[in-house]
Amino acid sequence: MIRIAIVTPWFGRDLHGGAEQQAWQLAHQLADEGHAVDVLATCSQSFNHDWGRNYFSPGVERLGKISIRRFKVSPRDRRAFERVNAILLSLDVAKLHRSVSPLGDDDARTFYDNNINSAALNAYLATDGARYDRFVFLPYLYGTTLQGLPLVADRAYVQPCLHDEAYAYLSRVEDVVHRARGLLLNSEGEFELALRLFGPGIYGKATVVGEGVDLHVDPTQFAARVGTFVPAHEKYVLYLGRQDPAKNVGTLVVAFSDFKRRNPTSRMKLVLAGERPVSYGDSTKAIVDLGPVNEREKAALLAHARALAQPSLNESYSRVIYEAWAHGRPVIAHRNCLPTQTAVSRSEGGYLADSIASWEATLNDVDFAPDADLARLGLNGRAYARDVASWPNVIDRYERVFASTIAAGRNGHQLRADVVDPNAWDRLPDLALSAALQDGKFNLIYAGPIVDLGHINELLLTFLHFLTIESEARLAIVGTAPIDDSVYAKLYEEVRKLDMVDRVLVTRDIEISQKLAIFRAADIFITLDDADVPDTPFVEASWFDVPILAYASPSAKGNVAGAGILVRSKDDLLSIAALAHMLVTDRDLRANVIAAQRQRRELPAPTEAETPWPS
Repeated sequence: MIRIAIVTPWFGRDLHGGAEQQAWQLAHQLADEGHAVDVLATCSQSFNHDWGRNYFSPGVERLGKISIRRFKVSPRDRRAFERVNAILLSLDVAKLHRSVSPLGDDDARTFYDNNINSAALNAYLATDGARYDRFVFLPYLYGTTLQGLPLVADRAYVQPCLHDEAYAYLSRVEDVVHRARGLLLNSEGEFELALRLFGPGIYGKATVVGEGVDLHVDPTQFAARVGTFVPAHEKYVLYLGRQDPAKNVGTLVVAFSDFKRRNPTSRMKLVLAGERPVSYGDSTKAIVDLGPVNEREKAALLAHARALAQPSLNESYSRVIYEAWAHGRPVIAHRNCLPTQTAVSRSEGGYLADSIASWEATLNDVDFAPDADLARLGLNGRAYARDVASWPNVIDRYERVFASTIAAGRNGHQLRADVVDPNAWDRLPDLALSAALQDGKFNLIYAGPIVDLGHINELLLTFLHFLTIESEARLAIVGTAPIDDSVYAKLYEEVRKLDMVDRVLVTRDIEISQKLAIFRAADIFITLDDADVPDTPFVEASWFDVPILAYASPSAKGNVAGAGILVRSKDDLLSIAALAHMLVTDRDLRANVIAAQRQRRELPAPTEAETPWPS
């Protein structure tokens, strides 16, 4: 038996948010396996109610096999929080940078201090935390996690339910991730997002545990009708969930409207089921808004749909996708949402779309696809769901993590600790340097010993050629051993002669936080060293998913061949610069090289690139 505390802002059977449902089910499933489970929550009613109001009475409630301990919320300035929150919601995620806070210090402090916080809960963690063996904090962006986890970090796991959103770029979020004993993730796609945001230091502590879904389907429990709608007699694509612009429902509705305009004789409808702050139904009855539905109605809608549509970009898992697969139905997911895209790609259980035009084309495919083809996709999804989403498998993964005497780690992933230890990177990078390096310029890096300037001069000239192709770039030269003063002086003089003082960064006696910032901001690792140099820089670049271009030295051949680009002559530095530019800017080439690097480390390939770059 393990003594487990699940720490979450709100807790209750009837709460509809994904993290709230996950906390409820996880608590009961762990208790059913014989573990002692306490839920530590605030007295706030729900996400949709006033976070500063105590709806429940503080104290302990026994519910079946679990105990719920509720703590009063702390006073907060709601207006100040909403002002800063509006800033975060308005930001374009594509323009945000890793380890660079989207807020200034004052606004960040306002967000943290006026979040949903509980000084009473924090005091309990500080005084009584020793009574628990393990803590699970979920989700990541609320004060219960941001303030609470550091108090018990040595036994604490954060289950972030991570989305690619502005909150995830806050400095305190990254700090909490690195402080935690382990990171529990709902999907492989969520792991990829976490890796992108927090760096390779999470490899040694991150475990994809999955999220349990009841996969049992009982046709006798299907409702015959939902209002006047009879699922068994209709042809439709289903959207199931909160009808909220933040869930990207508008894209689906516009795409379906375009599909119907081009296919006016099609019988296929779009059915929307779920809470509706905004209604997307139309007067033609082609878009049917059923509003909230019960479990029997939901089961019937899933069972008879041609496909489930999940257009959301902000998912860490998407329970409804696995529910659709449990019913043997295919899904349509957004290509730009890593967790759902990864699940659909790996399961071969449906379709991917991104633009409105591609959603329309996919709806057309679903309308005209033979039933047997849709059934085959649904069965693929069902097989995938049995492994990823069955509660026995999910709880087994939790138990293996909790029972371990060391930090969590991804099953089956080789860390190559004989060369470098990624656990050393489980910390914040130099934040100022991270911001300086992510200013829109391409970053080329070299890391290695600097004893003489022969290959360094060739590298500088290659970079000078690179600037003629792409003017917005810099070169970072990272000495992996102390650089002799005379060599450093000669290097600086060469940089000055080439008029690149503001384009070349040379580091001496580099700290790990600075190295983290440089490698995480790098677009390419480049070396023209023809000596047999240490393996470490090559392996480090690989761990940071930085494509490598190298002269074919013995060391480079052993570390790069098949997972990067090797050049066998340094006679034409302009051509090498052109190759470097291609490796920096060609998305498909980069993805293939990174896939091959991961294959050499015995890690799963990125979702967008299945074929390694040929050697």
